[in-house]
Amino acid sequence: MTWLTILLSVLTLTVDSKNAVVATGDIPPSAEVSYSCSYQKGTVRQGNEAVLQLSYLAGMTVNKVEVYIRSNKTEGAGTWSVSVNNQPAATKSGTFEQWFGAYDNTNLHALSLLPKAYTGVQEMTVRLQGTANSIYIDRYLIYYTPAPAHSVTLMRGNEVYQTLTETTGGAGVFLPPMDDYNGWRFIGWTETECGQTTTRPELIAPNTQCFLLEDITLWAAYEYIQPEDSIYVSELTDGDYLYVNAQFQMALSGVPDEKGWMITQMTNRQTLNQLYSMTFNAAKDTAYIVHTMTGTPIGYDAQQKLVSAASPWRVHHKENETILYATIANKNYILWLNIADSHTEDFHAGLFPANPLNSPLKLAFPASEKEPVYTCHPESGMGFERTLETIKNEYIFPFGIYDLIIRNGEKELRLR
Repeated sequence: MTWLTILLSVLTLTVDSKNAVVATGDIPPSAEVSYSCSYQKGTVRQGNEAVLQLSYLAGMTVNKVEVYIRSNKTEGAGTWSVSVNNQPAATKSGTFEQWFGAYDNTNLHALSLLPKAYTGVQEMTVRLQGTANSIYIDRYLIYYTPAPAHSVTLMRGNEVYQTLTETTGGAGVFLPPMDDYNGWRFIGWTETECGQTTTRPELIAPNTQCFLLEDITLWAAYEYIQPEDSIYVSELTDGDYLYVNAQFQMALSGVPDEKGWMITQMTNRQTLNQLYSMTFNAAKDTAYIVHTMTGTPIGYDAQQKLVSAASPWRVHHKENETILYATIANKNYILWLNIADSHTEDFHAGLFPANPLNSPLKLAFPASEKEPVYTCHPESGMGFERTLETIKNEYIFPFGIYDLIIRNGEKELRLR
């Protein structure tokens, strides 16, 4: 083994069933792997195929691909093909005897499939199509060099707010939330810097993992808070509302699925799929919920799952905090918006066993008819004359409890 080989990371993918491999060794943090065999486990007969797919490889360099195989006593043949980033990279056709000098149904032999190293790999597919009975696949070995660690520079207006760097290449970074600022409400991160505009920018949600293929810059994006329109409900009346987690800017969306879950999305008060009609009793301690767009009732069953049926939701309301919860078999379950899936690490809405206490859960009014305004420069105040071109000539320097603003050569001192 050479010194260079010692530096390589090795990912081992052992065939476990006709639809799964087990990953061991140096597993890339962002990678996803799928495997399928049209016959059984790793056995590929004439007319069968086995396909290994790797994705989200974060720009690694793949140096070598080996597959450990055996054959029947007297035959076994096929065509191997490797594609990198959806482009053909290598093919190898023949019989087991041609590859190794003799057929062998007892011992495993390593077959190298990739003639050269490939850089910038995001996804890779290894396919075997059988042409004679049979080839038996035991495991795949991927020798690779991880991509270099990348950084994201987070901007709030003209100021660098923070620079985040991956611990290792492909590990990704978690984007932080931001406070509202200068009359503007933070709504997420965007790759495209903008001045004041009525076009909502494409957003990346805070508190999500961002995988980097290169060094990038993201801007904090804001929506103007209409001063005459309070966003969150302080007095309960029948109407159409969003059910939101104000801390993470996430909202309930859609209707229950077959798992008894509902999805959550970044809060968008203009999205009809996040709107629910709520009817309260006279005491305001019970509500019935209907998905406004589809007319689907939102309820729960005895197994603590969300269902498309009418159910009485109990209501905990204090100032502008509103928690919807169910009491099932004398236990309380909050309709919670960020429950982690232990298998995928995605978040969904569902019933969470807890008593209603202080929380960021609230009811939000849908957007008014007024056209919303967005910006990446909340430091510039409100006004459509504040274009990106003029903002570029504005610089802000912290000065005690003040900000010193230099704009087009003129100075202004503003209290934070």
